[in-house]
Amino acid sequence: MAPAAIWLVVFFLAPLVQVVRLSFSADEFGLTAKGWSLGSYTAALGAFLPNLANSLTIGLLATTVAFLVGVPLAYGISFYGGRRRALLLFLAVAPFLTSYLVRVISWQTLLGASGPVLGPLKSLGLVGDRFVVMGTSFSVVAGLSYQLIPFVILPSYAAFQRVDRDLCAAAADLYSGRWGARGAVLGSVLGLAVGMLAVYTLSGRRLDLSPTAALALLAFAMVGALVAASVTESFLHVVLPLSVPGLTAAGVLTFIPALGDYVNAALLGNVRTQMLGNVIQTKFLTELDYAGAAALSSLLLAITLAILGLYLHRLRGTAVLDLV
Repeated sequence: MAPAAIWLVVFFLAPLVQVVRLSFSADEFGLTAKGWSLGSYTAALGAFLPNLANSLTIGLLATTVAFLVGVPLAYGISFYGGRRRALLLFLAVAPFLTSYLVRVISWQTLLGASGPVLGPLKSLGLVGDRFVVMGTSFSVVAGLSYQLIPFVILPSYAAFQRVDRDLCAAAADLYSGRWGARGAVLGSVLGLAVGMLAVYTLSGRRLDLSPTAALALLAFAMVGALVAASVTESFLHVVLPLSVPGLTAAGVLTFIPALGDYVNAALLGNVRTQMLGNVIQTKFLTELDYAGAAALSSLLLAITLAILGLYLHRLRGTAVLDLV
């Protein structure tokens, strides 16, 4: 363990201690901590709470979207991929072997005013010429969700692969029905919750109850009800409980990187969609406010560790490491 321990102490723990110490420095613009002060934390909490709220809401919504796409895909590959499981899994993650920055810039082209999405719609007169998607919360959530999908697919696939197929065969005999009415009620509630999160995030952290938003909430509730009502009892009672550790691991690997992301918000969003990572980058590289940047970094680290601690407590500490 000595080589790994030395590596972690020198390249991880020591820089981390330096950043935390710098966050309490009385000299805001010095790379070396001098004295002790809480001024950087006071300023951070007073001025950048909206950016922290953006990180939490955008990160949570992007994680939710990534789960809605990645979990069914991983389940389908695992249970119905047959001999082509390896190929299908590779095709699912192959686009993510390219550069992270290239993928973000590709979303600029995709969502651009004359891109392959809006261009044809404007040509057909379905949307106005002034209608834009780039520079909105929607574009940031879309780009970030796309980047997070592999972090959902791989742990979920590993969890589904560990489910004993003999148990599934026995469950098909014991639980042959659908979730039905109870599932529809719970699904509509969950769909409404996801819809409210989407409306709240995409409208700039305002629960906009316009007619369009109300129709969107109704659509989310209806889709949730239909999906949950069609879930089989065998999946509900056998597959899902056995897969919870893997799905929770996927949540750890997805939501925590989403909190610290700044590239998508910088290239796909605007000033109002800037996340806490964007503020940290600006303070470190532009304003040279090292103490303020260190304070924001320490605050984000504390939030991340708190979330990770809750997950590890839920999983009794080891399931995440087993499934990553």
